[in-house]
Amino acid sequence: MKSGFGGRTCWGRKQRDRKRAEVKRAKMERAEMERAEVRYAVPWIWCMLLAVSICFLGNGTAYGDVIWTPNDSFYEEHYEDCEYVGRRYYANGSNGYVTVMEQPDTGKIIDHIANGAVFYVSMTYDTGRSGTWGVVQYRMDENGSPVMDYGWEDGAAVGWIPMTDLLVVYDGQSFREEHKGELQETDQESMPRVEMPEQGIIYLWQYPGAEDWYNELKIMESDMQFDMIYKDPNGDLWGYCGYYYGNRDFWVNLSDPGQDKGGLGQPEEPTLIQAVSQEELQALPKTGRAEYGLLLPVAGMIILTVALTASLIYVMTRKKGRT
Repeated sequence: MKSGFGGRTCWGRKQRDRKRAEVKRAKMERAEMERAEVRYAVPWIWCMLLAVSICFLGNGTAYGDVIWTPNDSFYEEHYEDCEYVGRRYYANGSNGYVTVMEQPDTGKIIDHIANGAVFYVSMTYDTGRSGTWGVVQYRMDENGSPVMDYGWEDGAAVGWIPMTDLLVVYDGQSFREEHKGELQETDQESMPRVEMPEQGIIYLWQYPGAEDWYNELKIMESDMQFDMIYKDPNGDLWGYCGYYYGNRDFWVNLSDPGQDKGGLGQPEEPTLIQAVSQEELQALPKTGRAEYGLLLPVAGMIILTVALTASLIYVMTRKKGRT
């Protein structure tokens, strides 16, 4: 058994390569679905109506078991230069708030959000001038606080925040970084196995000792592959699995996989810069998102649809007249 991160395989490089491969697979699957829609939509009129619908719904929806990607035009234009992150962050701007921009390093301001709010950053982009920015999608609740949102209904905002204004929420990656000297990599010979316990549930944890489990398995389709193991202060052995049927980056208590009690000792809450008041936030200027960014393309598609439909009817009428 290889110890820590000193083996032939660099764990950080394996993680980056695997996540990049998942992002690439997500894009390929989405592209294939779009091609399938066009291939089976035979009538030209329905094809054009479908194109108009796509303009409204966006093409960032995650289909099935793939990584969620934002419904954002800047991301779609620069996705090859974006890095997958998939982590949650506290707003922690130096002035007591963070500014959500329409695009990285631009002057269009969508929102000002007080420190303490939690965002999910799916992708980051390095501008080279103003550093790295993370893309977020959210909506405001009845109290005026941002709530993470992954749908495409009206009311969701999409924007970019400088990563220097964000502080990561403790998660599985934080645990691996903190305990890297206590982790042991496995190979096919030393890899432990887990079986379904008598109660018929295996609990999945973001990291050993987390306060709550985040998912459960009631059916095992195949063996789990545990890349690392960790022994906690109580003597329980834990296994880390990078992926298993839609579940990513989780731990299983191999000593007691059906155990659902957590809380071996939670990490300390981070100290955030004091947040500004709602009154101060409301007084800050906003330039907003360009109002016609969506309307103009949609209007163009509608006009194109009408023109093609009229042309098709005209051609069919002439052919019918000739016969």
